[in-house]
Amino acid sequence: MAREQAESRRRNSERRVSYNDKDAFRNLDLSGSESEAEEQDAGEVEEPDEFVPPAEEDDDLDEFVADEEAEEDEEQTKEDEDNDLSVKDFVNVSRRGSSINEPDVALGSVPTTPIRSAKTGSLRTTGLSGVRCVGTPGVAGARYIPIGAKAAGAPTTTTRQRAVGEWREGGQESRLKNLFGPTSENLRPVFETKKRWLSQETLPSRSYKHLAFSPFVAEEARAKDITGLRQWYANFGRAAFARGQQTRRMTEEEAQGYLVNPGPDSLDLLMGSLDIQRVFSINKGHYMSATTPFVADNKRRGWLFHLGSRIQDAEWAPNEQGSTQYLAVIVEQDDMTLKKHKHLGNPKAPAFTPTHSFPASIQIWAFESTETGSLDPNKEPRLTLVICTDWGAPKTIKWWTIGAQDILEQDLDGSVHLGLLAGIWSDGTVRILDVSLDQSTEKPSETQYVHYTRAAIELAFNDPGSTDRAGKLVEKLSTLPTCLCWLSPTTFAVGTASGNVVIWSLTQPGMFPFSNSSDTERHRPQPWFHKQLADTYIITVSSGYPSRPQFLSLTTADGFARLIDLRAPVADAISSPRGRMLVHSQSWHEHTQSFVMVDEYYMLKHSTLRRYHQAIYTYRTDSTLTAVATSPVHPAVLIGTSDGSVAATNGLCKILNAKEIPWSQTWFKHEWRKPMKGGETEIDANLAVPLDKWGGGDGPSPTDIAMLSRPLTRITEGYKPVQTSMQYPDSTKRHKDGAKFITIFEENSAATRVAWNPNLRCGTWAVAGMQSGMLRVEDLGV
Repeated sequence: MAREQAESRRRNSERRVSYNDKDAFRNLDLSGSESEAEEQDAGEVEEPDEFVPPAEEDDDLDEFVADEEAEEDEEQTKEDEDNDLSVKDFVNVSRRGSSINEPDVALGSVPTTPIRSAKTGSLRTTGLSGVRCVGTPGVAGARYIPIGAKAAGAPTTTTRQRAVGEWREGGQESRLKNLFGPTSENLRPVFETKKRWLSQETLPSRSYKHLAFSPFVAEEARAKDITGLRQWYANFGRAAFARGQQTRRMTEEEAQGYLVNPGPDSLDLLMGSLDIQRVFSINKGHYMSATTPFVADNKRRGWLFHLGSRIQDAEWAPNEQGSTQYLAVIVEQDDMTLKKHKHLGNPKAPAFTPTHSFPASIQIWAFESTETGSLDPNKEPRLTLVICTDWGAPKTIKWWTIGAQDILEQDLDGSVHLGLLAGIWSDGTVRILDVSLDQSTEKPSETQYVHYTRAAIELAFNDPGSTDRAGKLVEKLSTLPTCLCWLSPTTFAVGTASGNVVIWSLTQPGMFPFSNSSDTERHRPQPWFHKQLADTYIITVSSGYPSRPQFLSLTTADGFARLIDLRAPVADAISSPRGRMLVHSQSWHEHTQSFVMVDEYYMLKHSTLRRYHQAIYTYRTDSTLTAVATSPVHPAVLIGTSDGSVAATNGLCKILNAKEIPWSQTWFKHEWRKPMKGGETEIDANLAVPLDKWGGGDGPSPTDIAMLSRPLTRITEGYKPVQTSMQYPDSTKRHKDGAKFITIFEENSAATRVAWNPNLRCGTWAVAGMQSGMLRVEDLGV
């Protein structure tokens, strides 16, 4: 027993802390950098391989403090020593309860290691007067030194860190590790993202470096993807699409049949400031400037279009540094020759049966930018290309993720190659088109109409070949494609109505036909991945590209959302809690490493990769969410709702800190009113508003009784940013059982499609499409 006590005293004496001035300040560097302090004390303490934010990143107010000057004023130091516990008194007090014989401590000497609290044992980071910590409390090399002390060779200015020790002790460390990963490679991009974009509350900013690609993707990896795609397209892809694709030019008269939709020929729009509202009439296929309704305000940079019917889809073409940006738009079209069924009265479910072939089109609009990348309000947009097809109505489209060039310029043959456009048509076929503009004509600014009779890649899900009574081979579809997304610049995935996910790569052998002869019309390349990953209809499919392309998120008609790792789709799969509404819109949010999708309780949720089953809510509204969109160059999320509101929010603060309340700002609100019942003579004249309450406009006067018999849309804007809690603060908005009834709005008021421009130079451009056929394109950069 005596031997064990002696051994214990010996070990304690070896661990005794030295309070000698000479030992405390020997070779001391006052840089404050943790890495430099660890180099000085290499071998003393082993720290786990955890990421600590570097000292030079002092711009983040939550994690770091601004640089301090090395020398404090002598009078302030003396006042601190008189008012607070001096270093000598602190050492004497700490020694009263110690059984270890220690030498006397001279005034001004300090302990060389951080001091722990007597109650909790935690590191003391405050409460010591006249001293400051060099380095990080609790980390190897951290030292307390008197304020104003200097060492030989030390720099004239020093920096110090704060909150890193607190971050290690609290729940912030556990939260970030659970959401993003435990290693420094996982956490370093998180702090870079936070430093760059945390101050961006709602709309994207054009300030220095606020438009940038995600730090989760290495520059080498992105450069490799760009180089590989452009080499493949230049050496093989472009010629392969030209060989298998058949197109011809059409006149404007011939193409009119491909632009027919059931929408009205004109649309009455009520818009302007609240004190002066004006009515404008926009014809189908035409547009007006967003500044026109505001006489005294010309700061808006955008355009309003009336395209007739529901905006089915809208996608920006990749053109990173080009001054002209191209937007592909799908307007809902039907076969005008068939019998019209009543709403929900079609005996053949259109989601599970293909349609017959009928004329339809995809419109491509061109917008000009300024030298700084802003939308130029002085140059009108133009309908530059109309893709005409006889394959039924296009349902969805996706441009390839990387363009063939940084700037889309005219080639030697006089054409501008916009890139590859993948789409799903209502005849049950997936097609990929190589879209280009012919600039060799006398009037290149005029609209070009191109009829695509065959695509180089046509993919359908056919049953095994069967023959009819005449012995002719008959192809029947086993299922329909419902959604698609790009997993890489050359790989794309397709979801089906039967729950299967199928993946093809453009670079795989046998993907293209060998010639353009008629015997290659039924060329069906085999996929390299074909598996049933859901039990029912797949509504949406989204990939974690570019940082996590191996992960695939599915939303299905059974109410579940599923996350699949394509490297092991059976073993590595997880489902979210079941919802009671269909999730018909989702998008990958690169900056929070999560899939953003709508929720049944009027909220926007983030499903992170490591906590896919636990949703984090970042936005709430008073109506059902109908569309979401994210951007690869900034963290702002664009949201469309059933009441016609389109808003932007940044959920980064909520993801990193659960106690934060995110901000949101409404871009505009779109409302639609159906025509008044009865003839013009049956409408009460008192419903008309006196003319002096309006500002005129290009359309009919509000006093015109005939206007009440036509549908009317109204757009309001100028909303302020607000902080939105995930709980309703007013109990009157909730049902007595804690649930709120779903509010029903006019169908044509809803926002059906929103999208950000993915190009870095024009990343603040946004587009919103409405059920009424209204399309708005605007630069939202602040």
